[in-house]
Amino acid sequence: MKGHWLHKFKIGINGKVVISMFLVVLSTMLMIAFYSYSMTKNILIEQAERELSVKNENVKTTVSSTFKQKGEIVHQLASIPVIESFMLANEKRENVRANEDYDWIQTALNNAKDNNENVQLVWLANVENSYFVADHDFVSDELYDIRERSWYKKALKSDIPSFSPPYIDYASNQLTISITQPVIVENKKLGYLGVDIHLDNLTELLKPFETDGQKLILVSNQGDILYDPENMWTAFQNASLKEKEVWKLRKDKRTYYASVRQLDNLGWKIGVYVPEEVVTAPLADFEKSTRVSWLIAIIVLLTALSLVLHYLLKDIPFIVRQINKIKHGDLSVEIGINRKDEVGEIAQAVEQMAMQIKNQMDELNYQAKHDTLTSLANRNSLEKTLQKWMEEINVANEIMTVIFLDLDQFKHVNDSKGHAYGDKLLIQVGERINDQRPKDSFFGRFGGDEFILIIRSKKEALHEVHSSIEQIHESFLNPFLLFEEQVYITTSIGVSVYPIDAQTKDELLIHADTALYQAKEKGRNCIAFFTNEMKEQIEKVLKLKGGMRKALLNEEFFLHFQPQLDMNSGEVEGVEALIRWKHPELGMISPADFIPLSESTGQIIAIGDWVIDASLQLAKRIANEKLNIKHIAINVSSLQLREVDFVEKLQRKITSYDVEASLLEIEITESVIMDHQEETIEKLLALKKMGIKIALDDFGTGYSSLNYLRLMPIDRVKVDRSFIQQIENDKIVQGILKTIVTLGHSLGFQIVAEGVEEEAQLQILREMNVDSVQGYYYSRPLDEKALVEFVKRSL
Repeated sequence: MKGHWLHKFKIGINGKVVISMFLVVLSTMLMIAFYSYSMTKNILIEQAERELSVKNENVKTTVSSTFKQKGEIVHQLASIPVIESFMLANEKRENVRANEDYDWIQTALNNAKDNNENVQLVWLANVENSYFVADHDFVSDELYDIRERSWYKKALKSDIPSFSPPYIDYASNQLTISITQPVIVENKKLGYLGVDIHLDNLTELLKPFETDGQKLILVSNQGDILYDPENMWTAFQNASLKEKEVWKLRKDKRTYYASVRQLDNLGWKIGVYVPEEVVTAPLADFEKSTRVSWLIAIIVLLTALSLVLHYLLKDIPFIVRQINKIKHGDLSVEIGINRKDEVGEIAQAVEQMAMQIKNQMDELNYQAKHDTLTSLANRNSLEKTLQKWMEEINVANEIMTVIFLDLDQFKHVNDSKGHAYGDKLLIQVGERINDQRPKDSFFGRFGGDEFILIIRSKKEALHEVHSSIEQIHESFLNPFLLFEEQVYITTSIGVSVYPIDAQTKDELLIHADTALYQAKEKGRNCIAFFTNEMKEQIEKVLKLKGGMRKALLNEEFFLHFQPQLDMNSGEVEGVEALIRWKHPELGMISPADFIPLSESTGQIIAIGDWVIDASLQLAKRIANEKLNIKHIAINVSSLQLREVDFVEKLQRKITSYDVEASLLEIEITESVIMDHQEETIEKLLALKKMGIKIALDDFGTGYSSLNYLRLMPIDRVKVDRSFIQQIENDKIVQGILKTIVTLGHSLGFQIVAEGVEEEAQLQILREMNVDSVQGYYYSRPLDEKALVEFVKRSL
């Protein structure tokens, strides 16, 4: 080169210096602007990616928790004994409303429907008879075929809650998802309990998440597009998005950032995307300001270049440091730069961005700790505070009291006034209790219409805690003003104290809830304090329930037999098999304690089968030894008799043991007869046709309707021992018993008197021509060896 390119122009040294400085400064300004622009853009993109990931996870959590909650609802409902009993009844569609459990079922379905958002229908399907009943007294018509429903094939393969693919609903003609749980008793699917959710409601659930240019996509596991307002799914598929990553994709010459999650329980895919121009929108103002600043800088550069350079560059390193703080998660950024140029705008944008992120995080933290309706502490906060206080408390001189408050008849307010009234009532209840609670306490909404108050105090101040509880309870004497209307409501309160009543958080809450249940049992609107008696009763019931599962395997059950004697011959004509249970820890358990529990848990089926087997074994030995016993009486519960294959199963057992069916007598109570009368009569007739005798047990303690006796295939009527105990001194009882004997004989029944203990009772019964008796007067229940000896002595 012959010389610097500036020498080609006739410019003086000053001009050359100014031009050189101008070019250097301009280059520097351009680099600084580009660097700031790039850094800001990268931060905005990284922030957008984090927001997409967080939002996608929130959407996934919201949708998943919604379906999981509905799955838990159907699982819990399907395991309720009344629903199992209802399904065992196997009612025809036209008779289902006449079932005695139908109203209870409707109440349960209505509660599940009304207390859960996004639920359109709660139903219970009878597969065998191909119909379903649903909330608010809906029964499907005769054209409905369960096996043709799209949810059925999915539910058929699962024993746990299953989620159907979207389909057009039978009743509403809308795109619907069904969450189903089989009703299983003794490993047999009797039907299905389900919850329907319309996709319209699901999309309404998604729309609130579409903010700041961010949009959502929802696609089923079979590729059905459930929600895609901007037709973006094709671009998602072409980009081959990977789960839990944020990717760039293009469509129609636009760039987007996107993230995809998969719902674990449904297999659906949820996508969140945002256009790049939305992410980089803050940079538009930056670019405009930069152009203006550059024009001004060129005009003033020749006269104030050094000052401008200093002004422009002095804050850049500080801004970069603050941006790096944000990048590493430190949101406590206070830049404090009030300049009006592009640097000031960047500083302001960075500061505002950090503030927005911090506000969003604070809001998420608040929502995680507070109830959305009442703004009180939620269940999560209550349990965490309870655990924290339990760890901090000095048990030597401090106590902590947990108070469960439940509104009485709250559902009536919701049903009669509407959910707006119910919500406003919950808010006012929370405010009233919160205003009255003691200083060292923590209060929140546990869920539904339940509130929890935790009070920390000195042991000697327990009476003050009691006074606070009574004051809160008495405050409900004052009405609540709901939409200019006075509404009265009461509350039931359960109380437990740490460390007196429990040693762990879960025990403390359970015991307070147990006390609350006792308060409800006492008639509501009262306070109940947990006692050791409650705890012992709970532990005993739990131990018995758990023990019954092992009792059959461990051979803890055994039979005793009480002889039944013929009044004319005085000989033993039969025996009644009575089950006994010797618990390894609790000793002998009364049948009055464990039989009702076994019926409530459904274990009576297995126990009843064992009794039948043991009785048939005795019948076999009686036949082989040719003992003079004409029959063995076995008590059968309503749950056993309502088994679909009860008659066939009993026939198989009799054939297997190779005994005469006439050696068996089935004893049933009046309540069993009145429960599903048509079905019961049909099964009793089948048993009688086999040669089995039928006895009506405990006559006189139930419905005592003599009219239905003529309809029943009964061989013997057993008069309850409560009549026999009064027969000596009560002429009315004698008259009633004499009428029963006369009417029974006229209908062809034998009359058996239970609980005979005195000679005088026996003489009166003999005069009334009672056919047979059993009771302590002749013999207590005996084991098999003692029974054989007794029979031989009576010959």
